[in-house]
Amino acid sequence: MNNKSEILILGGNGLVGSSFSYGYKATKNDADLTKLDDVLRLIENKKPKWIINCAGYVGGVQANMIYKWEFFKKNILINMNVIEASMQLGVPNVISFLSTCIFPDNLTVIKDLEETDLHLGEPHDSNYPYAYSKRMIDVMSRIAREKGFNYSSIIPCNIYGLNDNYHLINSHIVPALIHKFYLAYQKSISENKPQSVEIWGSGNPLREFIYANDIPILINQIINKNINFDNLILSPDNAISIKELAQTINNIFALKYLHTSADVSIYFNTDKPDGQYKKSTNNSKLKELIDFKFTPLKEGLIQSIDYFTDKYENDRNNLKL
Repeated sequence: MNNKSEILILGGNGLVGSSFSYGYKATKNDADLTKLDDVLRLIENKKPKWIINCAGYVGGVQANMIYKWEFFKKNILINMNVIEASMQLGVPNVISFLSTCIFPDNLTVIKDLEETDLHLGEPHDSNYPYAYSKRMIDVMSRIAREKGFNYSSIIPCNIYGLNDNYHLINSHIVPALIHKFYLAYQKSISENKPQSVEIWGSGNPLREFIYANDIPILINQIINKNINFDNLILSPDNAISIKELAQTINNIFALKYLHTSADVSIYFNTDKPDGQYKKSTNNSKLKELIDFKFTPLKEGLIQSIDYFTDKYENDRNNLKL
C-alpha cells in the first residue's frame, strides 16, 4: 500500500520524512503539531489509513544539553497530539519514531540493546529530557493498542542522509562533521595552510548509522506485508567509532580535493564529553521480519557529502544551516 491518500507522513520536510517517495508529506505549513486542533484538522482533512510520525525536535549532544526544556516539551506535545488525534478520529495504524539514544545508559556498556530494554533504567544524562519524552511514545502506543489500534514504534540507530540539518551546533554528528570538514577544506585552500577540525570527546564511542533513504523502504515492507510489532529496532550489523567516522569523512573530502593544497587534520577535545560510550543494538527481531540490505556507510556518506557540497555552493538558501 503506497497510495498517497492512504499514508500521511508527519515531519515531511525533515531528514526522514523528505526521503519518502510515497504518501502525503505534511510540513509546518499543513499544521503546527504542538497544537492539538491543528493536528485534528490535518488528519480529518487527509483521512489516512496510516500515519508515519517522523516529526520531532532533535539535535546533537550540545543542543540536547543547552535546550533541555525545549526538547522535552516540544516532543511531548507533538507525540501526544498525534496519538490522541489519531485515536479520536479512528486512524487504524500509526508508526512513530523512537531512537536508540533513549535506552538506559547502564545497559549500553554491558549488552546489545533489545526492544524490551527500553524502560529498564535511566537514559544518559546528556539527553535525558529528550529520551523521556520519546519513551512516552511507547506508553501512548501501548494504551492505543489496548483500545484496538495498531500503533507501534520503530527505533532506528543514528540516522544521517541528504536533507539533514547541517547546523554546526544544533545538529547530529554526521551532518555537523560534514559541515565542519567542508569549511576546513575551503579555508585550507583559500589560506594555503593546514586546518584542524575539532571533535568533542575522545573519538572512542561507538555508534551505528542508518541512511535515511533506507527507512521508507523498510516501512513500505512493514505496511505491505502487514507486519505487526510493538517496537522494532532498525540498525545494520556493524558499529563504528566516532574516530573512524571522522577519518572516513576526512578521507572522502581529501579525495574530492586531491589536486589542491588542502591539508586538514582532526583534533579530539577530550575536555568535552563523549556522551554514551556505545549504543550497539540487537537487530535479530528485524532480521526475522524483513530481509533487507542496508546502504553501506561509506556510500551513504559520499552521497551526503556530494549533496551538501552542491547545495552549499549552488543553492545555499535551501540548505538547513
